[in-house]
Amino acid sequence: MPSLPSNQARAQRMDRFMAFLISGGGLLIIGAVLAMLLFIMKESVPLFVPPQSRSMGTLQAPRSGGAWLDESGKAVVLLSRKEGLKAMRVPEGTSLTLPSLSSDGPPLPWRLATPPGPRGDCLVIGGDDRLSLAQLAWSKPAGENDPARWVLEPHWQGGVKLSSVPDAIFHFRLMEAGGLGGGSSLRVVARTAGGLVWSETALEPSATLAWKPIQLDPSLHASAAAWSSDGQRLFVGTQEGRLLDLDPETGQVQSTAEFGEPIQSLGFALGQSSLLVGGARGKLAAYQRVRVNEVFTLQAFHAFPRLGGPVLGFQASLRDKRFLAWTPSEAVVDHLTTERRMFSAPIEGLGVATLAPRGDLILHANEGTGALRLWSLDAPHPEVSFGLLWGKTHYEGYEKPEYVWQSTGGTDDFEPKFSLVPLVFGTLKGTLYAMLFAFPLAVLGALYTSQFATPRLKHTIKPAIEIMAALPSVVLGFLAGLVMAPLLERMAVEVFIYPFVVLLLALLIAPFWSRLPLPFRNAFGTGREVLWMVPVLLLAVALTNFAGPWIERVAMGGSYRTWLQTAMGVTYDQRNSLVVGFAMGFAVIPIIFTISEDALSSVPKSLTSASLACGASPWQTAWRIVLPTASPGIFSATMVGLGRAIGETMIVLMATGNTPILDWSPFNGMRTLSANIAVEIPEAPLHGTLYRVLFLAAFLLFVLTFILNTVAELVRQRLRRRYESI
Repeated sequence: MPSLPSNQARAQRMDRFMAFLISGGGLLIIGAVLAMLLFIMKESVPLFVPPQSRSMGTLQAPRSGGAWLDESGKAVVLLSRKEGLKAMRVPEGTSLTLPSLSSDGPPLPWRLATPPGPRGDCLVIGGDDRLSLAQLAWSKPAGENDPARWVLEPHWQGGVKLSSVPDAIFHFRLMEAGGLGGGSSLRVVARTAGGLVWSETALEPSATLAWKPIQLDPSLHASAAAWSSDGQRLFVGTQEGRLLDLDPETGQVQSTAEFGEPIQSLGFALGQSSLLVGGARGKLAAYQRVRVNEVFTLQAFHAFPRLGGPVLGFQASLRDKRFLAWTPSEAVVDHLTTERRMFSAPIEGLGVATLAPRGDLILHANEGTGALRLWSLDAPHPEVSFGLLWGKTHYEGYEKPEYVWQSTGGTDDFEPKFSLVPLVFGTLKGTLYAMLFAFPLAVLGALYTSQFATPRLKHTIKPAIEIMAALPSVVLGFLAGLVMAPLLERMAVEVFIYPFVVLLLALLIAPFWSRLPLPFRNAFGTGREVLWMVPVLLLAVALTNFAGPWIERVAMGGSYRTWLQTAMGVTYDQRNSLVVGFAMGFAVIPIIFTISEDALSSVPKSLTSASLACGASPWQTAWRIVLPTASPGIFSATMVGLGRAIGETMIVLMATGNTPILDWSPFNGMRTLSANIAVEIPEAPLHGTLYRVLFLAAFLLFVLTFILNTVAELVRQRLRRRYESI
């Protein structure tokens, strides 16, 4: 067989090379997209990994009535009424020397001692019947991780003389001094043989603590009590299952709640605003004091799985809303916001449990044997669950469960709120208003340009609109936020009546057009109708500038914002959905217009000629023949514009208030998924919960866009098969 000519062989080699290059480029693009998707998924998946815990063994220690774990989890301080303070290395169990124990502590043996709180503070009644406040702290040389080189420095305050020694101390609260003068005071609530008592005293050796009785209903018997965060209110739990909120000064009960079983213990989660209540039969719930209908009430807003015995106490983490609760047979760690049980382990006998400040280490001290059991807990993202992301959650300070996004706050005890529902809602809302503005203008403009405009006018209009696509989003957002939003606020009434004025003028002028000579209309009208609309639009602007203030003054009492608030209950925000719709519409119009115009112009001339030959008017032909035939392309254009609107970031970021609310009102703003990522990313620490939730939002955007494009392609193919036979 004769060899092919050299030019033809080179052409075939070039064809094979280009086919390989194009195919390889396409595969690389697909691979890059899949790699991005996999990376986003990889960063999001740890949010849903369940907590992991493991036993770290049992240590033998002197019997103690309380324990305090260091934040690092390497040392524990034990409180014994007979021996005072002891320290041990964790988890080795070796004793640590306490060379710096000062002599100003209460003398042994102690009459009474409360278990240390998460910050290492406790009350001690010494052998001399004086009350002291201990604040435990480790002095650590810089960079020293060996507990053997640490120095325990307990700071003792008080030495207050007691009028009588109580049977038990329920709770105490250190009241910091306000202003420039005065010292701190201590509020204590306790139980004596005569019932519930309280007192407030200065932390000075010369002070005397005199107990004041709290008069309860004779049918109620106090079993637990705790001070509010400001120390002004007292929460009391009773053996009859009643939870009371009272003023200790007057003894007046402000509100009550039924718990359903005898209350065994009270405590607080991080922030001291959520009251943890444990029952004698294992019921576990959280209450808050919240204003409902202008009245403060005790509201049960979280319930947790029941425990197998009386709840003996609580210990809160200092990092998040997790807390420890224990019974004689079980220790658990739950998360307040998600109501998620992260840890559960069996224990034996009465004792005191403690949770490390980071919440990653649990210790139980058996009162009878002195055995210390240790567990580690790995739960990096406890504040996120599927229900929290997509369901209503009852947050602190809220009257009822709601969808809320609020990732950060002004204090360390802030409760993060990661509901994605307001963000998805905001994305759909912004897209809807943008498409309501862009779709009719773009499609009808493309229909006019392709079917009615003269070739010269068409070649002017189409490039001008396509140039709009070159406007950067940040410029559109800048103009929308700083120019359009204030202008719309000042001329809102004029903007709303403008379309009706234009329609009215067009209806009034249309009859005069039909009376003009036919040569004039053929020469200057057909294909140039849009030019005659320019003076009509300008005249409408002048009329609305005159009529708008008059309508606002007569029909709206002089202020449309006040009228909206009083008559419709709607608040007008300067940066609202209308501004976003207009600005984003300008970004979407060029895409929809260009693709739709190409689709409309591609309709075979034979179809339009046949329609016109059958007696149909140009508008009937455009509406009944051209538009349905080009519908696959128009639908594709709409979906491309929809995808652009969903993923738009800068316009939404700059032109709206970025408020994540659930409200369809066009007069307030929203927050979209893409804008939320841009706003929150500077505040997201690497591999933190917010960091991973933002990746989840990005994954959601990816999936949403993929579904839209897939549905668009399926519908386009179906429309194409339907009209391809025409």
